[in-house]
Amino acid sequence: MINVNLLLKKENIVGFEISGHADYDEYGKDIVCSAVSILAYTCVNTLELYIDEFSFTDDDEIMKLMTYQTNEKAEVVFTSFKTGIWTLEQSYNNFVKLNYKEI
Repeated sequence: MINVNLLLKKENIVGFEISGHADYDEYGKDIVCSAVSILAYTCVNTLELYIDEFSFTDDDEIMKLMTYQTNEKAEVVFTSFKTGIWTLEQSYNNFVKLNYKEI
């Protein structure tokens, strides 16, 4: 299962951590994994347009994004990411889980 942790600071989303594997299908054909990846990378690439300070890592174990500043546009980007993951979870709840983590 893919676990998506939205990182919250005072109820505002400031990042995410994604770990695990969907195992919906074999590598290269897993539509759940692909959907989570495209939502995450779209979030990261869009945030680059609106904020200067954030860190992003992606290795074989975990994908992590942490922002060090926020603004109204960043909040919209994170809300869109959250909505996308939530929507995916509704259809594939055995393969992806959305969690909230206060930091």
